[in-house]
Order: sequence, then C-alpha cells, then structure tokens
Amino acid sequence: MSTSAQPTLSHVLIIKDLSGPKAYWLTAEMYTVGRDPNNSIQLDSQYISRSHAILFKSPSEDNPDDFVYQLLDGDIEGNPSTNGIYVNGEQVDFRDLQDGDEVQFGFDVMATYAIQEKSLDDIFSTLENTQIVMMGSDSIG
Repeated sequence: MSTSAQPTLSHVLIIKDLSGPKAYWLTAEMYTVGRDPNNSIQLDSQYISRSHAILFKSPSEDNPDDFVYQLLDGDIEGNPSTNGIYVNGEQVDFRDLQDGDEVQFGFDVMATYAIQEKSLDDIFSTLENTQIVMMGSDSIG
C-alpha cells in the first residue's frame, strides 16, 4: 500500500476567487488573508482588503490533543476589513471554524473549511481541477 493511501486528518480551506479555485492545507499557527501579495493566503478581488482576515490555530476545548482554526475579521493591529467576513451567511468578527463552514470574504470570494480524514489519493481526486497550494509553518506572511 502506498504512503499516500494512508488516512490523514487534514484542515483544508478551499477558496474560489477570480483566479479560480485553490486548496490550502492548513498546518501553520497563523495565516494572514487578503489582497496584498505579502499575505499567506492572497485573495483576488477588488472587494477584499489588503489585510482582510487572520486564521489562528488554537487548541480544541473538547480535546486538548486536537486543534481548531479561528477566523478573525481584519488585520493583526485589530483594524476590521472594509467589507467583512460571513460564516454560513452570518456576518462575524470572530468565529471558531467547523467542518463544512462556508466562508465569504467581502462580496465575491467564497471558501469552504473542511476537516477530513481522507487519504491523499481521495483528496487529490476530489480536487482534480483545483490548484493545490502546500504551505509549511514558515508561510505566516
């Protein structure tokens, strides 16, 4: 059996913007999200702030051996984005993300957050037409 067929728990953010769909495997402690090219996750839309949001890795309250990603509207200095973030249709300033959450950045960038136990073969076949972006812990932007 190949190594890629072994099941793994993956935190994935699948983003659909003007550049097309992209999948980000989340592993770092923090990601900056926005229009500026210096962000860890760059979004392609005129309605996105230069520094639109931050994703933080945080220990899970339910299981100390596990973690969740938290989404914060705005930049590291606490300034909110111009057009906000929405999770499952509700505008939020801060949210613990859960498997299957639909995130909207501004008016026209959509994302899906997924926590899945799948083999890499399954993940890659599902995302056949998606640009895959592998990011390490040094991608904090």
